[in-house]
Amino acid sequence: MSADRETNHDMTNTDIALLLAEAADGVEIGIAPTQAVIRGGRRRRARRWAVATAAALAIVGSTGTLALAGLPGDGDGHRGAQVATHPPTSVTPRLTEPGSTLLASGTENGKYWEVSVDVWAAPRNAEEAQTQLTAMTYSGEFPGDLRKASDLIGKSAYFVYKRYGDRSSLVIHQTLPKGEKQTGTDLVSGASGLKSSSEPARLVIGRIAKTVQQVTCTWKDGTSTVLHRVSADTYVNRVLPQGIHSAEGSSDNWFVCLAPKGTSYDKAEVTG
Repeated sequence: MSADRETNHDMTNTDIALLLAEAADGVEIGIAPTQAVIRGGRRRRARRWAVATAAALAIVGSTGTLALAGLPGDGDGHRGAQVATHPPTSVTPRLTEPGSTLLASGTENGKYWEVSVDVWAAPRNAEEAQTQLTAMTYSGEFPGDLRKASDLIGKSAYFVYKRYGDRSSLVIHQTLPKGEKQTGTDLVSGASGLKSSSEPARLVIGRIAKTVQQVTCTWKDGTSTVLHRVSADTYVNRVLPQGIHSAEGSSDNWFVCLAPKGTSYDKAEVTG
């Protein structure tokens, strides 16, 4: 990497693409750790999905259903489980590292799976936006709808990942105006295959208002799963149960539900 590109504050799209490509060099793929905390090792994690992230398309609905955007083949990440932490109390936003929260985890067919979200705080001006874009680029997270650093001003960015065994992929990414949030019974959700995007859509991920107490996921076989609020430190048999969770830095709460084998997603709705 040239010294000029490291110090240039007017980073072009070509520069960003090259940074991502360099970040992907030397990838080391490993076995998924169970409940491993790697926040301190974020810059050392494997980033084979990083280059594809810049081009991945997240099809997001403002209401109703959210189509999850999986990377081709679901990628080969080395992303460990994240642990929810308390939001910072400082007035100045934390720009160089996202808030990371584990939303759900479990095992199926002897394989560990998890869903987690990274939320980046909204920069307040051009200087903060450039600082954040540089940090995003080096950590392998890049909003696909971004054209220039200033597009980040006043917007938070979130990236949702799923892992199955040793395979990790980005499934949702989006920027939202600071303070925009779900209200009442508003719900945005989407479904994806647990192992790969070619499988039946069994894994459901969504955002809801912080006041919501209950969400019901209905499956195509007529059965349903009712979700309630779950504390981030509630583990059963070493996994975080499916349910409604807060996420560090997010104006909304999140929910994850997984359909039983043999059926798939029909709908999700706020029921309490």
